[in-house]
This record gives sequence, C-alpha cells and structure tokens, in this order.
Amino acid sequence: MNEEETVLGVLMYLFHNHMEKDNQLNLNDMELIDELKSAGFHAHSIGKAFRWLHHLVEFAGQDVPPSAQSFRVFSEEECWLMDIECRNFIIALEHQGILTPMTREIVIHQTLELINEGVDLSLLKWVTLMVLFNMPNCENALSHMEFLVLANALDNIH
Repeated sequence: MNEEETVLGVLMYLFHNHMEKDNQLNLNDMELIDELKSAGFHAHSIGKAFRWLHHLVEFAGQDVPPSAQSFRVFSEEECWLMDIECRNFIIALEHQGILTPMTREIVIHQTLELINEGVDLSLLKWVTLMVLFNMPNCENALSHMEFLVLANALDNIH
C-alpha cells in the first residue's frame, strides 16, 4: 500500500493544502472529493479520512474539564497498540502544557482510529498537530507542536 492509499495520506494532503485556522473544511464538497481522487487517493481512504475529521470536530465541541486530581493510566490495549515512546511523548506533551487532559484523550482516541496506519511517533506527532489545529483556544499549544514537528523534520535531514 503506497502513501496515496492511506487515510493518513489523505489527512496530510488536506492539512497541507486546505486547512486554514479560521476556515472550516467542508467535508461534503464534491470538488474536494474529486480533487482527492485526482491526486490518487482511493474513495475508501477518503471516506475514512472524512469520518476521522468528523469525529475530531465532534470532540472539539465538547468541553468536559477533568478533575484536578485526575491522572492517566494507559489501558492494556493502549499499551499494546502504542509503544512506550509514544506513551511517553503524550505524557511529556501534557507536562509541558502542550496537551490538556482533554486534548490528550482526543489525541489518543484519534491516533487509535488510525491503528491500521501503524502507530509510531511520527504518526502521533501529526495526529497531535491536527488535533490542536482543530481545537479552539489552542493556538499557543499548536505553535509549540509545530515547532516540535519542524525541529524533528530538520533533525532527520542531517
């Protein structure tokens, strides 16, 4: 399966080419669907990517503040699906204030929805970036996350 056939490929294409902070993406736009098909994406992957974005939008509308005494314990299934590097990265982002308990849960959920893509640190970073991009009042966290993703990309060049 090449990148054009993956849900993540569709999401990254949309993120790079169509997402603007103040402009909602219209998931019912047939021109957008045709553009994605012309770019080489399969209808199945496009549909899964749109469902993924729809779930993200639903989560963004929720506002359930966690208890001040709450802490995160990864389930056995989550530990099996996400390696220690990914789990540590999530916890580190929360300790740095980039993720809140609510955005942390959204990142975990949205990452696990892409389990067929193969969860690794790179996928987790892009999912986190997309989650923060779509969450209200996360501009500061988004800029920190963009820096982390860009810094990692530059490190891989050398």
